[in-house]
Amino acid sequence: MQTLWQDLRYGARMLVKKPGFTLIAVLTLALGIGANTVIFSIVNTALLRPLPIAEASQVVSLNNAEEGRMFATFSYPNYRDMRDRNEVFAGLIAYRFAPLSISHDGVNERLWGYAVSGNYFQVLGVGAAQGRVITVDDDRLPGAHPVTVLSHTCWLQRFGSRPDIVGKEVIANGRGYTVIGVAPPGFYGTESIAAPEMWFPMAMQAQIEVGNNWLEARGVENIFVQGRLKPGVSVARAQSAMNATMLQLEREYPADNEGKRVVITNPGMMGGMMRGPVMGFSGLLMGVVGMVLILACTNLANLLLARATERRREIAVRLALGAGRWRLIRQLLTESVLLAVAGGVLGLLLASWLTDLAVGLKPPVDVPLLIDLHLDYRVLLFTALLSLATGVLFGLLPAWQATKADLVSALKEELSFGSRRQSRLKNGLIVFQVALSLVLLIGGGLMLRSLQRAQTIDLGLDPHNAVEVSFDLRLQGYDAARGKEALKQLLDRVRAMPGVRGAGVADLVPVDLHFGSSPLYLDDRAPERNATIPRALTNRISPGYFAAMSTRLVGGREFNEQDSDQSPRVAIINETFARRFFAGEDPIGKSFRMGGTDAPKLQVVGVAQDGKYANFNETPKPFVYRPLWQSAIGTTSLIVRADTDPQKLIAAVRRELQRLDANLPISSAKTMTEHLALPLLPARFAAAAMGSFGLLALLLAAIGLYGVISYSVAQRTREIGVRIALGAQSRDVMKLILGQGMAVALAGVAIGLAASFALTRLMKMLLFGVSATDPLTFGGIALLLTVVALLACWIPARRAAKVDPMIALRYE
Repeated sequence: MQTLWQDLRYGARMLVKKPGFTLIAVLTLALGIGANTVIFSIVNTALLRPLPIAEASQVVSLNNAEEGRMFATFSYPNYRDMRDRNEVFAGLIAYRFAPLSISHDGVNERLWGYAVSGNYFQVLGVGAAQGRVITVDDDRLPGAHPVTVLSHTCWLQRFGSRPDIVGKEVIANGRGYTVIGVAPPGFYGTESIAAPEMWFPMAMQAQIEVGNNWLEARGVENIFVQGRLKPGVSVARAQSAMNATMLQLEREYPADNEGKRVVITNPGMMGGMMRGPVMGFSGLLMGVVGMVLILACTNLANLLLARATERRREIAVRLALGAGRWRLIRQLLTESVLLAVAGGVLGLLLASWLTDLAVGLKPPVDVPLLIDLHLDYRVLLFTALLSLATGVLFGLLPAWQATKADLVSALKEELSFGSRRQSRLKNGLIVFQVALSLVLLIGGGLMLRSLQRAQTIDLGLDPHNAVEVSFDLRLQGYDAARGKEALKQLLDRVRAMPGVRGAGVADLVPVDLHFGSSPLYLDDRAPERNATIPRALTNRISPGYFAAMSTRLVGGREFNEQDSDQSPRVAIINETFARRFFAGEDPIGKSFRMGGTDAPKLQVVGVAQDGKYANFNETPKPFVYRPLWQSAIGTTSLIVRADTDPQKLIAAVRRELQRLDANLPISSAKTMTEHLALPLLPARFAAAAMGSFGLLALLLAAIGLYGVISYSVAQRTREIGVRIALGAQSRDVMKLILGQGMAVALAGVAIGLAASFALTRLMKMLLFGVSATDPLTFGGIALLLTVVALLACWIPARRAAKVDPMIALRYE
């Protein structure tokens, strides 16, 4: 311990003696460690941090693994059968997000809640901070127990921490609910990225989702399911048992359950459906920042090698006086670990600042995202281990090389074979740096090209000069007839506004993950097996929708006011639907059923251009538009296109909505350009992150190359002087230095190109309209890096060409 303390004090003194070297090394490491800490904080929040419940490791998510499904949800009747027949879970819970319009103390607000099974809090082991939680008795009879539990945040922010809140009534979606309790602080539900504010019994579903009763519909799959494993039951055994139950349900209800299976995952992430994409994206980012750290550490290794060369005489003297080689290696490692620890502390401070900045940049979404990137013990442990590993692993090689000095030449301060060996090592590190930098730059270049292409993709609509305002009339107690009449009045008023060129209403807005699909049954074709029935995405729209969206109709007609409840059911299909199901035929007049074999026939009256519906990167999908006037109303979005400033248009539309119903909460109001910015957010983030890390890598590689060439020139001053004295011209010296430097750089470029061809294929899922081996990106980035390397070599080569031979020959 005393020896270690001596090493620490001596190492600290040596670092203080060289403040320039120490500062550069610490800052270089801080950038690499800080970037890794920030990305790990995101991974920790989304994937690693357990839910704030009792014995969280025993709670898992059950996901519907039916092929082709976007969501991992089950129907409520299937959930009940799984719950009652299972022998491997101590309890199975069900929950579902619920949009809410609440009124209290004269205030109307829009927020999100959960509809939960009665055993929800019991299975999770969560009690109440005040009052009580929802129990099984509250969830027995449909509509019998209008009660709610508030989140602690909701109680603080919306009800002012009222001590008498328990027993008070809150109006939610037009009905009164008694507050029976307040959840404990820190409990935010069963999702790691979304935090609802109120919980209701699932038996109140029909009242919460006004006019939409699906509790007994086995074909409606919209329930997330989680379970607590019994002691000693493994995940594999539980999954096998639940799949046996699903086979029973498939035999009992083949029309609804054919092909359905269960996959068990960790909880959160929307019942597991987002875990795969998030893990893939997080893994990519961790790989990128890991490369940045390696680059920073490679620069550190080169700095330590240069530092060791300066200390050749000191090390040789200590060896000559009897110091053991391992003793010196330990001393040098102590210094590198001190640098790494200092870099880790500074990197942690940088990460703390960046995570605070990230929390403040919460994306504009309607669902209450939970963005809690605080640096918990996992992040601190990760940073500590990363710092120590960095100091040891990247300090070991320079320390090993430094203690292999030729004592005689080192004591005479002459160059030795050891110096040439170190030069080869430095050159190897620079080749590695250039190659790794090229990989990062190409990754960033592909993301930037992808983002550029995504913004020019034909979406089947024109987002410019259009706005969308979302609301839900059902939550204010509107029935179907009254709601349709209110929407027609609203459209008439908006269309009469100055400068408005089109207005329409739709259930959903394109490029939105909320789109669901329904099975198709085509006339004159034998029905297929349930698992292979074709499906199509669908949306319900009003007349005027296509004009508001600037979506082209390529055949037939648009919906009109005569397409009402009393008229025949009609539909407009997209071009992909027409090609896939009516190839070589005129689709106008054809009919099909949607949803079930007993559903009413839909006659095709028009064909609209293809577009993007769920996301930017999707392949063309069949799509069906249905008249809103022939359906029940739900959550609706008003789309308005005008010649005026979109922001001013939003204010005008808000005023018309207030005229329609002063108590109607608006869930969102934004321009279509802002709406489309959200699905592009991952691509923008990835492009910004990888572009920034790529530029940082380019800077580190340039500094490393410049440093090695400059050091080489300084070490060869006498040799260069001799060459000039013997008649070498300046251009010969320039050619020599540039040739040696560019040979190293070009070797790195060649290796980097080969590595990029292999690694960028992992980015395919993140790219829009750009090949993972895009030749323009590869060629342009390789040329850029070559030019930067040439500049980094040219500066020291120019200095070498100006060496005065008289001074060089006297150089010590």
